[in-house]
Amino acid sequence: MTRQTGLLMAQLLNRFMWFDGALQRNLDKRGWGGVRRLESMTMMYVQAGIRRPSELARLIGVTRQSMNTALRELEEKKLVRLLPDPQDKRCKIVEFAPEGAAMRQEALHVIEELEALLDRRLGEGAADRLAEILDADWGEAPLLDASGERKKKEAI
Repeated sequence: MTRQTGLLMAQLLNRFMWFDGALQRNLDKRGWGGVRRLESMTMMYVQAGIRRPSELARLIGVTRQSMNTALRELEEKKLVRLLPDPQDKRCKIVEFAPEGAAMRQEALHVIEELEALLDRRLGEGAADRLAEILDADWGEAPLLDASGERKKKEAI
């Protein structure tokens, strides 16, 4: 198969939307609805160990204000709680609220089923191969010059 140049980024985003849409629909069907995409993305990053709201905002690509709004909504839904950061009293850290454990367990089960579905549809081990590619060290995002070549760092 010949790959169309310039389509990979759209394909990655489309497949993320596939996962998130399936997760949202399945949680709705199981009575756990009402979590927006920003909230589900936030919970995925918290699951991965990202705990500071400013870091969550940076990784997801939203303003700190948007992240704080999402965290307040997740807190109202008793899915997360904000605690003082022991390393910086001016900041908060995010942790999962015990009241949301059943919903998080259900979400994990849905994700496991979606990954198993990928293996059935795309061939045994497809989810593992995809995870390996996505987990590989891609290096820092390069800065390209107008001709498409990576800029060399200039001596200061």
